[in-house]
Amino acid sequence: MCNLGEMIAKENIEKGHSMGLEQGLEQGLEQGLEQGQKLERINLIKNIMESLQCSLYRAMDILKLTTEERKDVEEHFKS
Repeated sequence: MCNLGEMIAKENIEKGHSMGLEQGLEQGLEQGLEQGQKLERINLIKNIMESLQCSLYRAMDILKLTTEERKDVEEHFKS
């Protein structure tokens, strides 16, 4: 009987560990993708600003960035 309880506990621990790893991987991939998109957006804005000799805000208008995207870009250029 005691071994059965230990076996069930061990299976549940392994299952929880597996689920935690899976969620962690998904979150990591999502965050990595988001970071990559932000960097690409910043590079596009720099290229537009240089090529068209325009301001940061005009470049963001050209790309039709959302309010949230604009905030991220502005924070990057302030630093």
